[in-house]
Amino acid sequence: MRVAILLVMSCPPLAAGQPPTADAPKLSSEAVTFFESKIRPLLIEHCYECHSHEADTGEGELYVDSRAGLRRGGIRGAAISDTDLSKSLLLRAVEYSDDEMQMPPAGKLDDDAIANLRSWIAMGAPDPRVIKQDADLKSSVSPMDIDPKSHWAFVAPVSPGPPHHHDPRSHDVIDDFANQRATERGVTIAEPAPRETLIRRVYFDLTGLPPSESAIEQFAASKRPDAYVRLVDSLLASPEYAERFSRHWLDVARYADTVGYALGGKERRLKGSDRYRDWTIHAFGSDMPYGEMILHQLVGDRTDPENEAGNLDAMGFLTVGRRYLNPRDTRDDRIDVITRGLLGLTVSCARCHDHKFDPIPTADYYAMFGILNSSKHHEDGKSPLMMSDIEKPHDHRILVRGQPGNQGEIAPRQYFTALRDADAKPFRDGSGRWELANEIAAADNPLTWRVFVNRIWGHLIGKPLVESTSDFGVRTQPPAVAEVLEELAVDFSRHQSVKKLVRRIVLSRIYRQSVASTERNRELDPDNELLARGNRRRRDFESLRDSFLAVSGSLQHTIGGEPVQITGPTPVPRRTIYAMIDRQNLPAVFRTFDFASPDAHSPLRYFTTVPQQSLYLLNGTQTQELARRIAKEVRQSVGRRDAQVSEPAIELAQTRALVRRVLSREPSEDEQRQFIAFLQQAPTPLIVASEHWSYGTAKLDSDRRVTEFQPFAVFKDKRWQAKDKFPEDHSFGYASLTNGGGHAMRGADGGVVRRWTAPVAGEVTITGTIEHREKRGDGVQAIVWCGNERVLSDVRHGEKRAFGPLKSRIEKGETIDLVINRGDSDSFDSFVWRATIELVTESGQSYQTDSAEDFSGPGGRNTSRPLDRLEQLAQVLMMSNEFAFVD
Repeated sequence: MRVAILLVMSCPPLAAGQPPTADAPKLSSEAVTFFESKIRPLLIEHCYECHSHEADTGEGELYVDSRAGLRRGGIRGAAISDTDLSKSLLLRAVEYSDDEMQMPPAGKLDDDAIANLRSWIAMGAPDPRVIKQDADLKSSVSPMDIDPKSHWAFVAPVSPGPPHHHDPRSHDVIDDFANQRATERGVTIAEPAPRETLIRRVYFDLTGLPPSESAIEQFAASKRPDAYVRLVDSLLASPEYAERFSRHWLDVARYADTVGYALGGKERRLKGSDRYRDWTIHAFGSDMPYGEMILHQLVGDRTDPENEAGNLDAMGFLTVGRRYLNPRDTRDDRIDVITRGLLGLTVSCARCHDHKFDPIPTADYYAMFGILNSSKHHEDGKSPLMMSDIEKPHDHRILVRGQPGNQGEIAPRQYFTALRDADAKPFRDGSGRWELANEIAAADNPLTWRVFVNRIWGHLIGKPLVESTSDFGVRTQPPAVAEVLEELAVDFSRHQSVKKLVRRIVLSRIYRQSVASTERNRELDPDNELLARGNRRRRDFESLRDSFLAVSGSLQHTIGGEPVQITGPTPVPRRTIYAMIDRQNLPAVFRTFDFASPDAHSPLRYFTTVPQQSLYLLNGTQTQELARRIAKEVRQSVGRRDAQVSEPAIELAQTRALVRRVLSREPSEDEQRQFIAFLQQAPTPLIVASEHWSYGTAKLDSDRRVTEFQPFAVFKDKRWQAKDKFPEDHSFGYASLTNGGGHAMRGADGGVVRRWTAPVAGEVTITGTIEHREKRGDGVQAIVWCGNERVLSDVRHGEKRAFGPLKSRIEKGETIDLVINRGDSDSFDSFVWRATIELVTESGQSYQTDSAEDFSGPGGRNTSRPLDRLEQLAQVLMMSNEFAFVD
């Protein structure tokens, strides 16, 4: 039974911006990139020939070469429906689910292409295309004509001049730059965050774990002027720091432990994936120079060919991506992770045509394609993740409109047009990966250092300086305080130490300031672009789960190793970075808590607030078990040592110890009173949905009332049945129940029964649908008994109809029986029946159960005891906003 009270975290979702119009959609750069790299090439290759203005063909009056054309549709209606995207005709056509409408007619798209279309439609079908008039086309400036040097991000960063004024509150020149910009706009700088807040913040950012109460007390009470610096240095030296920043990088590298979709029988486990994850932990822990990290990840076959230092495993950056059925798509994925991940360039958008916004011609894409096409993956080499050059590297021809059968000019393997010198030579050292890697890692590269600094700034400050973290193209405006990015990028390009970069940022005044601000400041700078206050942040999935383990004393600190499954009923003590990431079947809990998609490079994490998050924390067996562990340790630490100690005194000590353990602070007097009052209440019984359902057969009297209920004895193949042999030869026949329906019994006086026993008294409302699909036979009779009252008796034959709402009163322990009785014959009596029961008590508490969602076999029953009051309080504290939020 699901409690209807939702304890939803109070973190607002990211603003989505204004809704797009048909003519001028307002889209994020990530949405545009997905469309340009995955969807436009598909439409061009498979649809434009018959449905485009360029080809002057619009069969069925449908044009798919613009956003408006897809939504306007043809004679069958809109290809993309704004009101119900899941019912889009486009998806029906490509899935071949409609015999009269199958596109493309030459043959069904492969599974990857259909999956990309589904993902695109689920995103809201973002589409930047707009049909322009001829005059607009003639007057428009081609992106290929843009002078790259005119765009700030394509020019090497230069140290800005000194700020006009030095503020005594500043700890770094970047603070003065921010102060200067804020002062110019009339915005005042926030006060420093309290020490108790600052230590929580820096622990979260550098380790992903909460500080202990003793660590907070020691730091808050310290009189040493260098206390904060010493704290930062100790955290940077910890292995937890390496794990934390490795996980950030794995988002960039679209890390997973499986290949994705694979044909039947093919091994899905991605061999050696954990070796790349462990290499990144080592790289961040040892403070490997960033330029060196780039070289190992792109050309480990040159920097460490025998894998003597383990750096050949770094090539997982290229090879842990999805393995597409079409090899061209796999290479496209690798082009994307290199260019967006390291340079902030959306080169994959030039697969079928010159880039629509940036000076990136199609030749640049196929130059990269030629480099990767001249490299091969060796799973049986010194590292299962390694790549090496093929024997005869070669350039690749441009595929006009992305079509393999339409080949254009040869694209020399070389660096990007917008970034190379006019006299630069094509790459000729093997595949060209070595030369490409050195261009990217060069100290004067205009993009590499800015892009990485911007990512680190976003992780530490909670908001990147440049919002489109993986798109520094010409549409990207410089940050409001551009001097901060330039100063850090220049400095980072010199020392290349990630730890020095992180240390400099967290020691700044900007990092240490409070999230509190005045109303006037929020009006003048609503998005905090001037860096005048802190950004309130919520823990990400990894930090939240790891913190649960930490405060319950369950966290294991072993570094590295094989991935582990973390979604079972029992908590696994490993940090979340070691969780098995199955990109084809990513567990729902990962998606619920906004984990980065492993299917493609992730520019940043998006945070949502949905009821499923609180429901998981409330009903999950893992969180309940961790709450039990915390309460057990609190009881042991506060144990009754003196028989004269009163019960209220014990409860006072327990609540204080519990709050200190979970929230690392003392409870207030008001909290203390509330918590003690809570402990003194009688426990509310835990209602577990599956435990109140039972399944069986029954004898029916002349009124079709259940007189003899006999539970099914066997659960097999996700089905309850009477005997181990199915169908049974005698009276039971095909009698069975599944989560969605079942089959009637043979006898006219017998029925199959799905029974729900009321855990409490109250008013009941029953709704749902009953379906009998066969035109043959004579259908089935559906009967609903609520206690002694028959509230439904109806026949279904070859049809589906909803029923309800059925309303009645029920007492605790009484039953609701959903009965199916055969008709005159015992043939074709399969049925589908889904029912929802809502019970409201006199006090107004609501319980709800769904016959399909709460269906289970004997192994699905929750046999653990309910949480007692102290354990419930521990669970509530772990679910609180104070625990989930950093500040």
